[in-house]
Amino acid sequence: MLLPTLIDLRRPEGKELDPEDIFGSSLGGVFTDDLQNQHGDDPETVIVYKNAQHGNLEFQTADINGEEERRKMAHYLWNAGVLMAELVGGRPEEGQSLQIDVFGNEGWKDGEWWVSREEERLWSVEGESVIELGAGVGLAGVMSALAGAEKVAITDYPAPPILYAIKANVTKNIKPPLQSRMTVEGHLWGDTSSDFAIANAHKYTRVLAADCLWMLGEHENLAKSMLHFLAETPDARALCIAGFHTGRAKLVIFFEDVVPQQGLEVEEMYEMDADGVRRPWARERDGGREDIGERKKWLVVARLRRRAV
Repeated sequence: MLLPTLIDLRRPEGKELDPEDIFGSSLGGVFTDDLQNQHGDDPETVIVYKNAQHGNLEFQTADINGEEERRKMAHYLWNAGVLMAELVGGRPEEGQSLQIDVFGNEGWKDGEWWVSREEERLWSVEGESVIELGAGVGLAGVMSALAGAEKVAITDYPAPPILYAIKANVTKNIKPPLQSRMTVEGHLWGDTSSDFAIANAHKYTRVLAADCLWMLGEHENLAKSMLHFLAETPDARALCIAGFHTGRAKLVIFFEDVVPQQGLEVEEMYEMDADGVRRPWARERDGGREDIGERKKWLVVARLRRRAV
């Protein structure tokens, strides 16, 4: 499976692996049909994302403490975030796809990529103003800056350890001239009254959200933030990718109920697996008995816009 092979974990020298580390890293070899869809969890372990366009980028997760911070899942990088980075980062230039093939990824042969040339333009962030919601390690925001975004705001739950980790990741991967285009901010979904939210209402032509849909109680707040920050221009879009590992029903509620209720609409939506194979969006599969192992391999990929009046 391609997406997990874009990630390496580099643990501190001399650190003894506990049984959970050993078992987790060997799941793919023991259970060949299993997919690793989360990466990290240890703030001392470096997550290396291997991008064909921009090389190896290094990220560390937040050193979280307390149940509330842990529930935000900012101490993981999920496959939805990896795919988001691939799409906003842009197609490799001619010949660069061979760099990916070294990793053994069959899907990169003959110039194939995640999306077509036409779709690539719709996911491009070059020259755009970008805000990432629920950023985790900030991968999509960092990739947006490298891909030529005019300005980038990376946001997550306003807990110091989470924001500190994102700022460290920006410093690690972005050279000073580009850092001037970037800010890291705490933002509670649905809070449109903070100084940051007021100053940046309708300022972003691209709103990114990767794996932000696992909490049903936050769906309305997330959509409210999307609409609040989304620019009032015809081509402004919210780009949303999420895994099915927390249940298909939660995604159905967000896209089919919450999105239209909050003044947004789906422009395009489909399902894509970790190798780039796609299929139509379905609100239910296998009569509701969808196998969890199979479900982990798939992501929903969606572009949202302001609902036409």
